Amino acid sequence: MDLQQYQERYAEVLVKIGVQLKEGQTLCVEAPIEQKQFVALLAQAAYRAGCGEFGVIWHWDALDRLGLEQGLPFQNGADLAAADYYAAKGGAILYLDSPDLSAFAGIAAPQMAQRAAAIKNIRNTFRQKAPGCGLTLACLPSQPWADLVFPDVPPQQRLEALWDAVLLCARCKAPDPIVAWQEYIRFTAKRKQILDFKGYTAFHFHGGGNEATFAPAEGEKWKGGCMETESRVWSPNIPTEEIFIAPHKYRAEGKLVSSLPLNHKGGLIEGIELTLREGRIVDYRARKGQDLLEQIIETDEGSHYLGEMALVAQDSPIAGLGRVFYTTLYDENAACHVAIGDALGLIQDPERREAMGLNTSAVHVDFMIGSSQLCVEGKLPDGTWQPILQNGLWALDEMKGEPQ
Repeated sequence: MDLQQYQERYAEVLVKIGVQLKEGQTLCVEAPIEQKQFVALLAQAAYRAGCGEFGVIWHWDALDRLGLEQGLPFQNGADLAAADYYAAKGGAILYLDSPDLSAFAGIAAPQMAQRAAAIKNIRNTFRQKAPGCGLTLACLPSQPWADLVFPDVPPQQRLEALWDAVLLCARCKAPDPIVAWQEYIRFTAKRKQILDFKGYTAFHFHGGGNEATFAPAEGEKWKGGCMETESRVWSPNIPTEEIFIAPHKYRAEGKLVSSLPLNHKGGLIEGIELTLREGRIVDYRARKGQDLLEQIIETDEGSHYLGEMALVAQDSPIAGLGRVFYTTLYDENAACHVAIGDALGLIQDPERREAMGLNTSAVHVDFMIGSSQLCVEGKLPDGTWQPILQNGLWALDEMKGEPQ
């Protein structure tokens, strides 16, 4: 099978498993302009799935940079108008990224934050006007991204190596990728049911410099693998390997240490250390990118608390590659992680969120703490502690194995 055939498989996965496009539904794609050939494959896959209308919002980093270098505010009013049009029709949205740390090198952090917020508003339009209609994030290989991930591979072979990794992580190398995803989603649902049934009242993370305890928010259930509504089951991230829950805003204590670099709006943050007291981040530092970390945590009051706690075993397909991908979409699915800021979910009422211990913030930034040294225990309702992850791997027999 040649690369284009695998790319066609990838496009089909994004349409059928990612946004789970419905007959007659509109699909809006956000994509780098350099990826126009793959977007054409996506259009083919979408129309085969019964797409009623296919639209594209293009991003062009080089053009954006020219304006930012002039000190001009980033403007994307036309893109927001297009998003409003597609969302009003109940469209799904597929956001495609090709990470490139060099694209905006030297541009001031506040300018980059303003641009990122403006682009994020496109997806927020769909969340507000077409909730439950399918919103998926995915990445497309590019030469700059390949150069980051595979510096030890000859330059002319890096892009091919990255495509191979992306296709593997997206289950496109399986005999039938759609069936492989359906099996994974069923198996993940089983794992979530097991964790919910256990009813853990607290969690202890230790190893790799971490020493912290969390409690789940009141009434929270484990999530991951897919999102479900009455009419649709879709995957917000392709790929995805995490199972996560919102921690109680005020019941986190201890120290957290990052295990992988964090690419935040084109800037790298490395060596993150957080100290938590009654849930609040009372001290923070980074070996590199301290200004970016400060920008995240000082966004608002809620950005001083956590909004997610996620489990990822070290035998996940992405972790098994042993690579840093320099994008949260991939790196968070290679390691356990926590998120600074908002507790994502369907509950929006402020009073109810506060009563449950769900954090609210304008930001939600994941950073990775998992490694082969990390251990996680859960406290059962009877007060006993039970291993969940041991040295980065599932310790519960019922959580081990692969989808059947």
